[in-house]
Amino acid sequence: MNEVLRDGIPIQKGVALTKKFLDENQDLMTKYLNMWILYPDALLDEIQDSEDAKHFSLKPYQRVILRSYMRYRYTFVTATRAASKSFCAYLGAYLKCMLLPHSSIFIASDIKGTVIKTAEAKFEEFFRHWPMLRNELSSREEGGKSGQKSSNNYYELNFKNGSKLVVVAKDTSRGLRATSAIIEEAMTVDETAYNEVLLPQLNVPRRCADGSLNPEEPVSSQIFITTARERTLFMYQKLIEVTVNAVLEPDSYFSMGMSYEVPLYYGVLNKQMLMDQRDSSTMSDESFLRESMSVYTGNNAEAWLDSKRLNKRRTLLNCERKALENPSNPNTFYIVSCDIGRYSANTAIMVIKVLPGKDSFKKKVVYTEVIHGANYITDQAPRIKKLIQLYQPREVVIDGNGRDFLAHLTSNCLD
Repeated sequence: MNEVLRDGIPIQKGVALTKKFLDENQDLMTKYLNMWILYPDALLDEIQDSEDAKHFSLKPYQRVILRSYMRYRYTFVTATRAASKSFCAYLGAYLKCMLLPHSSIFIASDIKGTVIKTAEAKFEEFFRHWPMLRNELSSREEGGKSGQKSSNNYYELNFKNGSKLVVVAKDTSRGLRATSAIIEEAMTVDETAYNEVLLPQLNVPRRCADGSLNPEEPVSSQIFITTARERTLFMYQKLIEVTVNAVLEPDSYFSMGMSYEVPLYYGVLNKQMLMDQRDSSTMSDESFLRESMSVYTGNNAEAWLDSKRLNKRRTLLNCERKALENPSNPNTFYIVSCDIGRYSANTAIMVIKVLPGKDSFKKKVVYTEVIHGANYITDQAPRIKKLIQLYQPREVVIDGNGRDFLAHLTSNCLD
């Protein structure tokens, strides 16, 4: 009987795992391997200890991210802080190396030192939850750790199946050759670094054990993970490209974004910390939108107006909920502007205070309101009438369609 040996020891599960057994069950094993490549989270469920599973389990959105890493050529994930972006990225890269022999994957970050410390911590966390994963590393001893070696800006894992996973700062990654790449905090990567340093490294296709190419496998896959940043950055255009192509070529592109609601719902994010950030006077609205809401802010390259310049001029601290009884300028008057959304659309209302001067008019927006999806006759018109009573405007400017709405608004308007 020819036994399959690992490190000189027969592999056994009740009975010896022989070459004959492997040949007879090749179809079954192929079926499971194909399933685990598409559903890597199912493999993790299979090998996780039942006691550990009581305290830790993959969340649904984490499973979606892991599956996307295995299936698509381009994946772009924008997520809030503390949403396990790095956890999923490193775990996905490890599983890909394990399930696809002779893979060469690098994880690149813009931050020296930090990426190495993050990598070491993440892999040790994986080994705590799924101890069997450590057995996939080669038996070479490096610094007391099997199959691992690291320096200040470099961390490498070598697998028994010939795969290699490298974690490196992006500006020290030139010259690597890889079959797949994960770019962490992708928004920090500029056009030159991406096109001249990172992209040229993805010119080596992964070959199977017999030297052939798998036509079904995503070639030179690129995975971008990041927190939202400014729309003026180069990688924002890459996000737009991936998102548009996800509609045109859904088998090759995947784009995903999520705000704090998702990790908060699954208990990954601390609610009190989030509330403290939201209420903090030292955090601007734009920072909260980026960090917690996954909203890209600022102008894109084609914007006509500079949002930062506009925000600097928003100096009014409190809104005026009705006309001032004794304004400093006795000639002050108000304009109510309404952009009507019919049926399920939103209606936007602005109240503008006008202060006439000797040779000009000074205008301030003192109140804004959005009526979400209300009926444009039974709900919107009464609200606008109420605002007219409160501000007694000189003019009411309405961008609306339909005579019914205008007739309903003007009927008994001054009652």
